[in-house]
Amino acid sequence: MPMSKAGIRNKRGFTFIELAVVLLILSVVAALAFPVIRSLGSSDLKLTARHLVRAVYFLSNRAAATKRVYRLNYDLKEHQYWATVQSSEGEFTPVDAAVLTRTTLPREVQFVDAVTLHQGKVTEGEAYTDFYPVGRVDKTTLHLTDEDKNVLTLVVNPITGRVKVYEGYLEETGKKS
Repeated sequence: MPMSKAGIRNKRGFTFIELAVVLLILSVVAALAFPVIRSLGSSDLKLTARHLVRAVYFLSNRAAATKRVYRLNYDLKEHQYWATVQSSEGEFTPVDAAVLTRTTLPREVQFVDAVTLHQGKVTEGEAYTDFYPVGRVDKTTLHLTDEDKNVLTLVVNPITGRVKVYEGYLEETGKKS
């Protein structure tokens, strides 16, 4: 008869309880990971919105700190955005690459349109939002969509420079000045 020391046992395989515990752990991990994997496409849309919100906050603060006019440009055809700053001659030139580089939206995400104070509703070409040294920002509404037809609306408050993000397409009318 084989004898065993305390804490050591003679094993020929896994017990049913050990297998059940491993399967339970794998099931819990799969259940937690599945929604994350399933929403990867829509997370690109939300991630893009967060990047645009940060760009608006940054340029609003930068304009106030440097007492210069900054502009956030949107190319609706190429699905890009970038920052420019007004020179002493009145022309807008690209800002330092370390500040805010030209950014291309992820492949799955695109601009639907932009509604701005000076341009009204822009559905093709370029649009922009100006940031002034006194802390004011042009009221802007941006609509982003992804390949699953999810839409986010970003609304820039002209007084505070803060951005609200809404699910779906929020209609906004811009007036030309």
